[in-house]
This record gives sequence, structure tokens and C-alpha cells, in this order.
Amino acid sequence: MAEHSEYILEPLREEADFNFYRGRERGNEMPILAVGVAAEQPSPQALRRLEYECSLATELDAEWAAQPLKLIRHKGRTVLILKDPGGEPLDRFIDQYKEKPIDLTGFLRIAIGLSAALGRAHRRGLIHKDVKPENVLVDDAGKVWLTGFGVASRLPRERQAPTSPEIIAGTLAYMSPEQTGRMNRSMDTRSDLYSLGVTLYQILTGVLPFTATDPLEWIHCHIARQPLTPAERSAVPETLSAIIMRLLAKNAEERYQTAAGLEADLRRCLSEWQAHGRIDSFPLGADDSSDRLLIPEKLYGREREVDGLLQTFDRMVAEGTAALVLVSGYSGVGKSSVVNELHKVLVPPRGLFAAGKFDQYKRDVPYATLAQAFQMLVRQILVKSEAEVEPWRRALLEALGPNGQLMVDLIPELEFVIGRHPPVAELPPQEARGRFLLVFRRFLGVFARPEHPLALFLDDLQWLDAATLELLERLATDPDVRHVLLIGAYRDNEVSSSHPLMRTLAAIRDAGAKVHEIVLAPLGLDDVERLISDALKCGLDAARPLALLVHEKTGGNPFFAIQLLTSLTEEGLLRFDLGAPGWTWDLDRIRGKHYSGNVVDLMLAKLRRLPQPTQTALQQLAGFGNVAETATLTMVFGQSEDDIHTGFLDAARTGLILRMESSYAFLHDRIQEAAYALIPRGASAEMHLRIGRRLLAPLSAVINSPVPSPLSGPFEGGIRLRNGCV
Repeated sequence: MAEHSEYILEPLREEADFNFYRGRERGNEMPILAVGVAAEQPSPQALRRLEYECSLATELDAEWAAQPLKLIRHKGRTVLILKDPGGEPLDRFIDQYKEKPIDLTGFLRIAIGLSAALGRAHRRGLIHKDVKPENVLVDDAGKVWLTGFGVASRLPRERQAPTSPEIIAGTLAYMSPEQTGRMNRSMDTRSDLYSLGVTLYQILTGVLPFTATDPLEWIHCHIARQPLTPAERSAVPETLSAIIMRLLAKNAEERYQTAAGLEADLRRCLSEWQAHGRIDSFPLGADDSSDRLLIPEKLYGREREVDGLLQTFDRMVAEGTAALVLVSGYSGVGKSSVVNELHKVLVPPRGLFAAGKFDQYKRDVPYATLAQAFQMLVRQILVKSEAEVEPWRRALLEALGPNGQLMVDLIPELEFVIGRHPPVAELPPQEARGRFLLVFRRFLGVFARPEHPLALFLDDLQWLDAATLELLERLATDPDVRHVLLIGAYRDNEVSSSHPLMRTLAAIRDAGAKVHEIVLAPLGLDDVERLISDALKCGLDAARPLALLVHEKTGGNPFFAIQLLTSLTEEGLLRFDLGAPGWTWDLDRIRGKHYSGNVVDLMLAKLRRLPQPTQTALQQLAGFGNVAETATLTMVFGQSEDDIHTGFLDAARTGLILRMESSYAFLHDRIQEAAYALIPRGASAEMHLRIGRRLLAPLSAVINSPVPSPLSGPFEGGIRLRNGCV
């Protein structure tokens, strides 16, 4: 980008990361908007936001969005130039409303314009992810344009991983519950409708639905607190108040499902207000039908199991002890989904959640899953301010003493918190293991404390390594381990009585430790009926024949049932009838269609329908693991981030993989297995060798260093790479 000094820019607003301007180019009367980085040395994330919004130029229509024109350098800073559609920032309109009684006609015109603009964005396949007054322009006639697409998603669904609130893309005061990453739910267009609800609430009442003093309190508000209704705060018609409260529903299934459905209700409100000076009650959402199959992500038939898990956590918090919970069941039955419901209750007591997943293709890597789990926690510390990091640093240094390097070797990011330490003394293998177990217990104690109890979830225990199994036994039976809920999930059909896990669990019970067991059975027919009824927006009676067929073909396995429904939609056997409007299906054709009783076969069929480059990308991801960071994929496969995103786009759109903030993950192990099965016979070894060499290359200087190796003891015989692989 060349330096440009020919722009005349007047500040509109200054924020922590970006400054907003209005102006023009010298010699050109066309008005422009500009967004520039605020800091002299901006973060890479801030620059990427501007670059990404600029890349959306062809997808953003000037009729409903401020259209990007180009990126420039202006007075030494990166600036995004946009076409100025006119109007004023909506936050200025809100300030005006505070000074005079609300003009319902004006409000409804703005609300209708906002709904229409957001609906146009959604029809273009975009989720905005940062709807708020500062990202809206509005003129006196109520015409609306959206801005601030720097964190928008091109995917129909996206999941925010549980992480530190400071690094979630978006604005916490306007953020939907699922966007916080603490709801065990994905984001889709309905997430924007929640943010729109917050915005409309603020316009009508002059205040936000919630007030909070720190990021975790904001998250708790969105997940668990109910705001006063607009009608309780000011003279707002009850029907209009109900519309906004519908937008603010905690569960996406209970909100408006489309911006068009919301717009229709708002137009009816405007018509009644202009004709009669009042808005009578009417059924909301009569025109709110989506032609996309939106399968609810709430859990069906798991209420008792979830309650049992939450009660065990509450007892652990109250008693300050440790507890072990085992969740078992067939693959796809919903074990991880049940455990992830803990996210909702961990926010108020400032609890911590760490999760690691064993990989069937990495069973010989000691402690890799523990490294993955605590890597999550350490990264949440690293994004905090220096003042907030310092107590963690002191606690970790005190707990680890001279053995800090042992934990740095396990979790390389920890070095950025406590610094690099001298190598530990070499010991015979048995003594080295004992030292590691002691140091790890002290390390765990830093995170598991009365003020922030810890839930540690280890998934797919059927593939765990011997070293982690020994550590799990020590933690479960050690009376000095407190304030921690250990949760393990495993496929009971893949664990026989002779499996090492079963022998260890018997030893844990013999030692007197309490083991709480949750066994998940397949869904009953009634549960499948409710799932299909909610997904297809039809009554239980109408859903029953299809539910019976789906239950018969899938055995009540929820993952298999959901994948079967999406396959029926992809093949046109389940389709949305715009004339009805509603979903229709042909039972005879579905019954006659051969679907394997094996979910892997079903996933293989889905994968083979994808373009060949996408299949290749999925094979590479499957060889790498269940989850991989985008930056690591770019290094290993020698592609740019844009190329990585393009390669995975079709798979992410079909829901086979999840795109998170900085990584990709398979939706389920069965999809990874199916993708791995696509690798040509004999080619997997070559692929793993190539991946290993690419990972090893940047570390050759470290490996060849004359500094004594810190990898003795429990890591003896392997080389630990910076990303947690061996």
C-alpha cells in the first residue's frame, strides 16, 4: 500500500482499536468513510480485520452496507476507505432519543430498516457477528446501512471455542449467549438477531438490557440473567416489548428465526401505530419460516444426566474436594455435549474449564491430551494485562519451584508466563515419573482453588496413553487434590473388562475414591420426535411417521439421526415447500433409499460428494488430528491462510468441520475416521512422515543446540514439539 496524503478526514469516533472518519479525497467530491487503526503499532488481529472487510467488497451491496473501496496508508497508519452512503451513526440517534420522548414511528422505521439490511446480509451468506449502534448508519427517513464487517463469517454456522472473554471477536455488551463460547451452541444468523435485539432495546429505553463491570459478568448476564422488559422500563407498547424480548431469548430456537420474520412483525406494528395510534396484540412470528434446515443444538432426553453432572459439580464446589465423573456410551450418543453443558454454570463462580481429547492415531504420545487441556488455560492467562498475569506468575513459580521447566516442556506457552527455567536434574525413569506426578499435582493446584474451581474434561478415554492413565489414578486417589472435578468420557463398546482403563478404575474404587457414573443410552422415539418436530417446525403428530423411520434407521443415535436428516435434505428427500410454507418429505422414497446402518459409511458418502480439493484438505486434517490451528496448517502444508480457508470452505458449509477463531476441528470423531479412510492405501505413512518433517524443521536449531535436553524423565525417548505433538 502506497502512502496517501490526499485524503481529508474528519474524526467521527475514536475507540481503543479503531478510529472512524468521514471525509473525501482531494479533487473528488464523492464522500467517503474511513476506518483506521488507532495504535501506532496495531495488533495483527486489527490489521486482519481491515483486510478482511476490504475483501468482502463484492459481497456488500451499497444498498444496505457501507461498501469497501480500498486499503491505504494514511499518515503512517493503515486505513480502510469505504463508500459513504450517508446518514449518521446510530449511536448518535440514541443520544438524541435520550433528550426527548421516544418517537415510535421513527423507531419502527429504523428497526424495519435494520431488519431489512441484516436480512440482505444473511441472504448473502454472511453472519455479521458485531451488530451494534456504532456499526449502523441511519438517515432521517429510517434508511439503514451496516458497517463493521471485520469479524463477519461466510459460514452458515460457526462455533466459538471457550476462551478468555478478552479475545472473543465482537462486542460483549451486544453479544449473543452462543457467541460467548460458554453455551455449547454454534453461532448462526440468529446470533445477529440477538445483537439486534440488544440494539433495539437500547434505542427504545435509552439503556442496555444489562450492565456489567467486567467481561465475565457480561457473559453471565447474556447466559443466565433476564432483563427487565422494555415495557417495564418505559412507555413501550406491550407487543413491541414482546418482539424485543423474543429477540433476546437465551436459546436461538426461541428467537425469531429470520430477519424477514422480524421485519414482517415490525411492519405490522408500524401500520397499526400509524392507523390507530396503538399496537394491538397479534401472534408473533406468523411469517417467520426459514428454508434452511436448522437442527436445534439443545439436548434431547438428557435432562437427568445433565442435572446429575451439575449436582456433582455443585457438591465439589461446596465441599472443596475432588470428584471423578465417568460418562460412557456409544460413539455419537452425546457424551461431549452433556459435559459441555458445564460451561453455563462455570461463569458465576468464576470456575475454570479445561478440555483435552485423546486421538486414536496418537495413542503413544504421553500426556499430549493434558498438554492440550492446560494449553487452553495458559492461553487465557496470556491475553490478560500484565497486572492480571502477575498473580498467576507468582502462584505458578511458588508451586513449581526448581521444576518449572518440566511444565514448560509439557506446555510451551507457559514459558511466556514464568520464563524459561534451568533443565531439571536427570533421574532414573521410575524416579523421574514420580517427580513429574508430584510437580503436575502442584501445577494443577494453581488452577483448582476455592475462588475458581476447575473442571478438567478428558474425552475419548478409550484411546488414552499409559502415562496419562497413571496420572489420572494418582489425581483421583490423592487426598491433597482439591477443588477439581475430573471428567472422563469413553466409548463403552470399545472398552472391554481387560482394557487398562477398566483395571485402573477398579483400583480407584478400591482406594475408596468416589466415582460417579453417567451412562448414556440411545434416544427414545419420543426424543427423536421432539427433535424432528423442533427442526421442521411441525407438530409432534406430523413428525411421528418420519421420526419412527429415522429412529429405526439410526437406532436412536443422535449424531447419526442428525446426519441422516441433513443427508435427506442434501438429496432433496426432505425439502422446504415455499408454497405451504413448511417442510415436506416422501416417506416411501426415504424408506426405499438404502442407508447403511454404519455412520462412518454415511459420512464417507457425504465426503465423496465434496469437491476433490476439499476431500484432499480433509484427508490432511484427519492425518494431523481431530483439531489443528490454522497457523500450524499453513506451516505444515505450505499454504496461505486464505488457501487453507478456501480448501475447507465446502466442508465447513456442510457442517462436517467447525471453523473456530484460529483453528479447524472435525465435528465428530466419526467424520475424522471417514476422512482418514479416504487416504489412498499405503499413502498415510508418507503423509505422516511429511507432516512430522514439516513440524520438525523450524525446531532443528533448538534440537541441535548444545544446551542439555530438558526432555528426560517422563518424556524420555521422544521429542516434544512446540505445538504439543511428539
